Amino acid sequence: MDGDPSIDRETALRDVELFRVLAPERLQNLRTRLREKAFRRQQVLYFEGSPADRLWIIRTGQVRLYKSSSKGQLTTLDVLSPGEAFGVLSALDTDLYPASAEAVTAGSAWWLPRESFLRLLAEEPRLNVEILRILSRRLQDAHDRLRSFAHDPAPARLATALLRAAVSGGEARVTRRALAEEAGTTVETAIRALRRFEREGLIEGGVGCIRIVDELRLREAARGTAAAVAESAIAR
Repeated sequence: MDGDPSIDRETALRDVELFRVLAPERLQNLRTRLREKAFRRQQVLYFEGSPADRLWIIRTGQVRLYKSSSKGQLTTLDVLSPGEAFGVLSALDTDLYPASAEAVTAGSAWWLPRESFLRLLAEEPRLNVEILRILSRRLQDAHDRLRSFAHDPAPARLATALLRAAVSGGEARVTRRALAEEAGTTVETAIRALRRFEREGLIEGGVGCIRIVDELRLREAARGTAAAVAESAIAR
C-alpha cells in the first residue's frame, strides 16, 4: 500500500467539531495557545486513571479510546478521526481520564492544558452547547455498541468495526487484535471471520491493513443479513 490515507487527511482548526462556533479572531487567539504532539502507531497518549490534564484534538491520523477490565480484557469505546476532540472533554467532572487513548495510526494532535480549556469555556459559553452535542452523540454510539454486543453475532460486529475503521480508499489500518477488542470478541474469532470475509471477496487482508473490496456486501454482513455472518459458520 502507498502511504496511509489517514495521514493525508488533515483538519483545519476552523473545522474542529468543538470550535466551529468560534469567531475567526477567537480561533486565531486559540491557535497561539495550542501545542502539537506527533504520535506513532499504537502509541498510548494516556492511560485510564491518569490525571486528566489536557484537551486533545486530532489533526491527522486516528485515535481509539478503550477501557480495560479487571481481567485485562480491552474494549474499544470509540475510534476518532481528524477534527474530533477527546480527553478533558469526557472528564470535566473528574480529575482523571475515564478511559485510555491509543493511536491507531501515526499522526498528530493539538492539545490544550486543562486550565486553558476551562478558561475558554468561561469565555465562550456556546462551547458548552457544543460539548453537550458531542457527548450526546457519543453516548448514543456507545448505546448502539452495547446493544450490538448483546444481540448481534460476532461476524456482524466485526464487519461494523471494519466499516468504522475504514478511511478514504476503503482501507482500515487496524490490527486484528484491535478489531476483536472493538467488536467485543476474541482474536481467534476475529481471524476466522476475516478469513471468511476474504474468501467471499468482501475484503483483502494484510498485516495491519485491510482493504474493503465490496462495501455493499460488508454492510449487509454488518446488518447480519449476509450468509457470511451465519452463526452456524463462526462461533460467537
